[in-house]
Amino acid sequence: MKILMLIFGVMSSDGHLELIKIPITNEIKDISCEKAIESNRKWQLNPHYNEGNGKTWGYYTYKDRPILLSYCSEKGDDGK
Repeated sequence: MKILMLIFGVMSSDGHLELIKIPITNEIKDISCEKAIESNRKWQLNPHYNEGNGKTWGYYTYKDRPILLSYCSEKGDDGK
């Protein structure tokens, strides 16, 4: 059985980095780490962005929390 471990680093309510581990095991024969990351994040427009204000116009979120980093690791039956 193939297992993907997806880790998102999200902003906590007190401004710190919080790591969230998302194990993915169901129906993953045709899924890659790239697809797992894409299907578990959501693009959100920055409501504070205005042209020329230097802020980012959007960002990815996980459960409405900004994602600061993402990491994925794949492990199969053979240990690789």
